[in-house]
Amino acid sequence: MIAAFIEELRQHGKSPTTLRSYQDSWARFSRWYEKEHPRPTPTGGSAMPQMATQLDIANFKRFASSNFKPNTLSLTLTHLNVIFRWLSDNGHTPDNPVEQIDRITVPQSSPKWLSRNEQNSLIRAIRQHGTLRELVMVTLMLHTGVRVQELCDIRLKDITLTDRKGMLVIPNGKHSKYREIPLNVDSRRILLRYIESRNTNSEYLFYSQRSEKMSQRGVSFLISKYANLTGIDHLTCHTLRHSFGHELAVRKIPLDVIARLMGHMKKDGSPNLQMTSRYTMPGEEDLVRAVEELSWV
Repeated sequence: MIAAFIEELRQHGKSPTTLRSYQDSWARFSRWYEKEHPRPTPTGGSAMPQMATQLDIANFKRFASSNFKPNTLSLTLTHLNVIFRWLSDNGHTPDNPVEQIDRITVPQSSPKWLSRNEQNSLIRAIRQHGTLRELVMVTLMLHTGVRVQELCDIRLKDITLTDRKGMLVIPNGKHSKYREIPLNVDSRRILLRYIESRNTNSEYLFYSQRSEKMSQRGVSFLISKYANLTGIDHLTCHTLRHSFGHELAVRKIPLDVIARLMGHMKKDGSPNLQMTSRYTMPGEEDLVRAVEELSWV
């Protein structure tokens, strides 16, 4: 039954990451449920987690509160609510036992981003140990905020370059959203150098030795390499995207402009300001700096 639920999500266009997240939440609950109900049912089968009651969900919540991080518990309960609602709507369970369970309050945290010094350290490491292709990848993620899958999907025809301006088109971003991102002078210069040096007929901007198109896994492996080289433990592909949003917010760029550049759009095409407002929140360094102001020494 859960396989059917996941398949329905896939047909609705949910990303592989979202599908895995739902699967992880269900597995997390199922493991607990099977430990709590190890005995077979009267018919000889095992107690199935989809038969959980409201008391079971409440007990799981108490268990998870002591064993999982608040964000993990909050997401798990959200996913369980969606799953059990689907099970109930499709006649697999009599009701949704999660519906009446109170959610937990989790302080909204700011995304992880790179400071200017960390960005400089990263670029320096790539210039010393990397290639022009790697430098272009990181520059685009820092200066356009593209997601890793969007980066891999960029084709040469999606890029327009002139001496004074440039444009990157993302025709099919997350949730099939279209957007256009202007290319600043740093992006234009390095892109021109890279495109002129290409020795392949691939239609995609980035390719590997084995494929005409770079994979998400390949890009993530590359960024992990530089995380180790620089010692920046929070360096990931998504951190580079968050750095783009944060840098714009620091420069007082209006939130609706940032939302449009990052693809934070609602279904009706209007900017999702709530999602974009995360980049105006104080980061860990801001909190540390604030309490240090009270130091007696």
